[in-house]
Amino acid sequence: MRLFIGAAVAALAFAGAASAQDAKPAAKPVAPATTQYISIAGGYIGKSDYDYSFAGGRVEGEADAGAQIAVAWGSALQGAWRVELAGGYRTQDAGSTVRVGSITAPMEGDKAQILSFDINGYYDIPVAGPVKPYVGAGIGVASVKLDDGLIDDTGSALTLQAIAGASVAVSPTVSLFAEARYQRVGPIRVETTTALGDRKSKFDLSSAGALVGVRFGF
Repeated sequence: MRLFIGAAVAALAFAGAASAQDAKPAAKPVAPATTQYISIAGGYIGKSDYDYSFAGGRVEGEADAGAQIAVAWGSALQGAWRVELAGGYRTQDAGSTVRVGSITAPMEGDKAQILSFDINGYYDIPVAGPVKPYVGAGIGVASVKLDDGLIDDTGSALTLQAIAGASVAVSPTVSLFAEARYQRVGPIRVETTTALGDRKSKFDLSSAGALVGVRFGF
């Protein structure tokens, strides 16, 4: 969460500084003259901690910081609003610690991999200058493949995200952008089978991250 807040504040501060500099007479900034776009972005996803129970004990899991990519098709709406359909993929190294009473044992896992499909809505904050800050939110579904040492399974989950960023137009059809996201994936339902029996549990994977990318208008 601190990564999300810090990146969001930095993006908005950058936008405010650029707007202040443009208060004096200057050449008119280039602005996209299109209503639809496609975008591609890549970046960082922060660490995710989670836990769930099994018959006789609990698992404390950790998905390390990793990489993410996102692609989207978007369209401008009335006013400063826009909406997009997006696909994303993120991968993180995963592992866990099993706790049974006072006994703990580390488990060597592999990865947490999430493939998501989302609908995102944005509001482009109207400011002067070439840098345009924006905020947004999204909802979608995800396929989650997790191997943390105890479970190795694939399931589905709901995705929610909060977004803050800024973009700059470099031509009438091309813009660069940077944004921070706080992403929640869950509940993820799992079923564990041990010598003590079967147990159904659920948990969330929540992380802050950052993306940089390019939009192509048409």
